[in-house]
Amino acid sequence: MSRVTLRDVAERAGVSTAAISQALNDRGNLRPETRERIKAIAAELGYSPNKHAAALRSGRTMSIGFVMPADLDDEAAKSWAFAHNLQLNALVRASAEHGFTVTVLPASRPDLLATAQLDALYLADARTGKDLLRAAAARGLPVIARDLYVDVDRALSIRTGYDAALRASLEHLASSGAQRVALLVDEGDHPRDEIARAGYSAWSTVHAVEPLVFEVDAAHRTLARRVRDALDAGADALLAFCEDGPEVYLQLEAMPLVIPRDVQLVALCATDCALNDRLGVTHVCVHPELAADAVFPSLGALVPGPGGDPLVIDLPWELVRGSTTR
Repeated sequence: MSRVTLRDVAERAGVSTAAISQALNDRGNLRPETRERIKAIAAELGYSPNKHAAALRSGRTMSIGFVMPADLDDEAAKSWAFAHNLQLNALVRASAEHGFTVTVLPASRPDLLATAQLDALYLADARTGKDLLRAAAARGLPVIARDLYVDVDRALSIRTGYDAALRASLEHLASSGAQRVALLVDEGDHPRDEIARAGYSAWSTVHAVEPLVFEVDAAHRTLARRVRDALDAGADALLAFCEDGPEVYLQLEAMPLVIPRDVQLVALCATDCALNDRLGVTHVCVHPELAADAVFPSLGALVPGPGGDPLVIDLPWELVRGSTTR
């Protein structure tokens, strides 16, 4: 069966195609009864607008570029591959709901941007895609970045909420009587951990306490040792920003300690918090998967301008209290 066109609806309704467009888009000065009659005829015929034709008329390509790390040789990159895939899947789902496609670009191939037809470039990880970012800025292509300030004319910065989650966790532990809070983070320069280090350092300075930072290797083989190191250093509370709340909890349970009397625990959770809930681990939930949904309502606002600050969207987060804090 051939596709029902705007002209088919116009012929059935006995009006111009311009009137059909006005009625279906709720524009113009048509009488209400005429507008409703046109909509009813369009529904009867099974008419649906051609989004791609409309995109061509508006200059849109209906595709978002996703920057995927190209080098997965080191352990740190491998450990984040799962997170990148989750973000890509979320973007594909959200794109489909809005009639968009996703074009995956290797971070190592900025040359592909010259021929790619995109409405925006999505940077899921601030550590990757720097060459692509420069190429996008040179072309005036809108850039969408997670947890990264992008100083270009057309930019959207989506903040996951790591900074706010960190501060809420530290304040909760302090209010629960913790005197020496140790921070567990992953090695490397991932934005999540850099945000945690900077925020924890500032909090320690303000509260005049010695910072206790313990880095865990990418494969988390050293996690148990780092937990013991933190306790040996006098920590009476652990903030596990490496997202290993359940494992840290089980390690503490195996020690001659009473939780939360002897040691308190708060963990970051960015994927599945169900196990933290079952174990009663106090955790702070962030929702990076919502970043993809935040992209499309803001695309229309990413218009060329004389510069200035990028648009900023803050994703939700929440502190879920359990039995590992007082």
